[in-house]
Amino acid sequence: MLFLFQDPLGDDKGLAYLYPQAALYREAGEGYADLLALAGEEREGRLVLKVRLARYPNPLGGPLGFSLATVVLWVDTEEEGEEELLPGLHTPKGQGWEVAYVLTGFGAEKRTPEGAREPVRAWREGEWVLLDTGLPPGPYGYYAGVGLFDPFAPWYLRPTSVEGGPWTLGAPPGSPPLVDLLAADPLDQVRAYQEGVLRPLRKPGLTLRRESLLAFGLGGVSLLLAFLLRKR
Repeated sequence: MLFLFQDPLGDDKGLAYLYPQAALYREAGEGYADLLALAGEEREGRLVLKVRLARYPNPLGGPLGFSLATVVLWVDTEEEGEEELLPGLHTPKGQGWEVAYVLTGFGAEKRTPEGAREPVRAWREGEWVLLDTGLPPGPYGYYAGVGLFDPFAPWYLRPTSVEGGPWTLGAPPGSPPLVDLLAADPLDQVRAYQEGVLRPLRKPGLTLRRESLLAFGLGGVSLLLAFLLRKR
């Protein structure tokens, strides 16, 4: 396994969100939009992302064994063309995403900041839902959020409104359509909802951003020049 990010059980409430009141949701119970973990593996030279939810009710008959949740994964590959906007949130400046993956019980698709979409392979292995990113493994940054499935909404995320309703999440004004966010700790999650900035998770010790690499390179040049001047 390349990495494993875990998320607390039972934190799929946003900032005191109220779930839709239609019978479909009441009968499903709780936990179907609760993200427990995001992991990565290398398979045949490609990065495979693995998602674990707390529960998988499937009243709509999704072929992947669940149908009420939408998981969105944004990946910062540190290449050109980054996008800092997320649904109702944004990334820290200079740490935007270059590719995203939308995962529902009916399949998965890859998206770019320019709006291009293409299906990607997704499948189940026990309690994990997996998708093949097509990317080589790398020191990437990851943003992840879970909302309620809506096939007609942007990102397939059911919208929020202040009053809520049978098919709408009740939430404070301007709240993102994401009931759970992957964060380093519960306080980071709360801050993301309050401040509107979601910070990426990265495997410790492997990532040097472009700015860090530049500083490292300049430092190396300075040391080399100092060495040559001393020899003279």
